[in-house]
Amino acid sequence: MMRIHRLIYLSFVVMILTIEKPFAQTVNFSAQEDKFVKLYSKLQSFARENEDSTNLYAEKFENEFTSFIKNNPGTLNYPFKKLIDSIFCFVKTSDDGNVRIYSWDSWTGGTMHFFKVMHQWRANGKVFTKVLQFEDGSPAYFCSKIFTINIKKNYYLAVTNGIFSTKNAQQSITCYSIEGNKLMDTVRLFKTKTKKLNTINVAFDFFSVVDRPERPLELITYDDKLNIIYIPVVDDKDQVTKKNILYQLKGQYFEFIGIETGKRK
Repeated sequence: MMRIHRLIYLSFVVMILTIEKPFAQTVNFSAQEDKFVKLYSKLQSFARENEDSTNLYAEKFENEFTSFIKNNPGTLNYPFKKLIDSIFCFVKTSDDGNVRIYSWDSWTGGTMHFFKVMHQWRANGKVFTKVLQFEDGSPAYFCSKIFTINIKKNYYLAVTNGIFSTKNAQQSITCYSIEGNKLMDTVRLFKTKTKKLNTINVAFDFFSVVDRPERPLELITYDDKLNIIYIPVVDDKDQVTKKNILYQLKGQYFEFIGIETGKRK
């Protein structure tokens, strides 16, 4: 008798769960994004006017936004168009959709901009996230581009930008790869005459390129037809010149092939 009652009870529980499942509430990504837009707008309204309020809203936005990304793997496919169009957050995604970098200005600095950075990636059918931690005093960067390169497997070349003052800036290109369940930045894909590098940095005077129309600046570029990465040459006064250092994909590496004025056609 007890066994029959137990079976009836279990059948009832299964029936309830089956009925309730279709009505389970799903997260409204668009509504959540609207909240983040309002929150970041509030942060900007206090920027450089009220330090305490700026710090409060900077922390609030970071905590709520990163928590939302971490707890909702589907965000990897969500466009975040409102945040992007408002220039509140840079959201850059690889061509294969497996790697995304979120970055935004915390407005906690002055002429030196302090950015927050979060990585999100897909590996073995699962979505992972990591909020990057930087040393005290490091302003970090924002990501403006991700180039996807296939060399037997996909590699991801992220172009990042640091703003150290109204004059001093830096643009970098760093190679990432998915190894197991981890997103790694240790692959040395760039080959000079003497060594292999996983990242290339270009420090420059912003005023030497201030008249260029594009924003963010496109100093480091990639020609996917010729498989050439162009790295701008900077003179001894940090002025960006018309010359470029060229790295071309040859076998397993982007190898240094010379310095040229302009770009190949």
